Amino acid sequence: MRSLKFSRLMAAAAAASVATAVAVADAAWAQGAHADGASGTLGDRGLLGAAGAAHGISQGLVVFLVGLVVFVALVWLPASRSTGMSRDVGRLFGRGIWVVFGALVVVGLVEISLFAVRASGESFSAGLFFQALFDTRTGRIWLARLALGLLVALAATWAARGRGVRRWWGAAGVGGVLLVTLAQQSHAATEGGFLPLLAAWLHVVAAALWMGGLLGFPMLLLGPLRMMNSEEQSKLRRAAVRRFSKVATIAVMVILVTGLYATLLNVPSFEALIGSPYGRALIMKLGLIVFLLATGGINLIDKGDGPFERMVGAELVLAIAIFVAAGFLTSLPPPGYAAP
Repeated sequence: MRSLKFSRLMAAAAAASVATAVAVADAAWAQGAHADGASGTLGDRGLLGAAGAAHGISQGLVVFLVGLVVFVALVWLPASRSTGMSRDVGRLFGRGIWVVFGALVVVGLVEISLFAVRASGESFSAGLFFQALFDTRTGRIWLARLALGLLVALAATWAARGRGVRRWWGAAGVGGVLLVTLAQQSHAATEGGFLPLLAAWLHVVAAALWMGGLLGFPMLLLGPLRMMNSEEQSKLRRAAVRRFSKVATIAVMVILVTGLYATLLNVPSFEALIGSPYGRALIMKLGLIVFLLATGGINLIDKGDGPFERMVGAELVLAIAIFVAAGFLTSLPPPGYAAP
């Protein structure tokens, strides 16, 4: 039954990701996302959609990887201190982090492959892949991301073997460095200033604080919480939701402020917002965020009661779709930087 529910959840997430990728790719292509203005083919449009989806999912996996570590340190360990379950569940999260890292490697290979084909216009080959991996800025950033992701997974494994929270914070510190690789691929990196890059990094740090719980809670609900009696489960779930709600509220405020700052930097006018591929992808991302905030608000009001499992599952699906839209945002040129 658990595997069936999890499979349905992942299927819904995949469907949301594909739908988002297709919608944004169509909008981008219709507005002439390619600088050369070529008419292109259905295959070209599919390549654009696949590249944007792979980039967004890769970003999301990095955020989930770091977010899970922070969720354990900031939410789960303090909330479960009196239950004696901290160590066993810590190992569960440690295994989950390795699964996310493995997915990051697979999706990263796909992302680099699609990048190599799009950037060169050539058919895929091993030589083209390694050229993109070692001779381009995108490839070097991905290698650094892979190394840092491995360090996060190793640090989380080390932390899961202990009882204290300090080891988890050490792993979170490595995760903070890992998130720099996302900021380096944002449009803020082209601004040339420290403040835009700092804002981009704070944006993804806040996203990790928020999204970690969206993956952490399903892991708890499908695992250790199901083994507890209803009274203990309700008590622990309420304590965890209460702590996470405080963290998520701060994270959302940071995301809104830094997101507004990025929008003011990259979108010069309302006409650019509604008339450019970048603007349309941004509107889609904002619309999904509104739904995500509404769903999270219901969980906050219910304090972990009510249809909590379904609501958290819906939040996770929306989050993955948001990352796909965000992948297009970093792949498409902002209106102010479009080629003449």
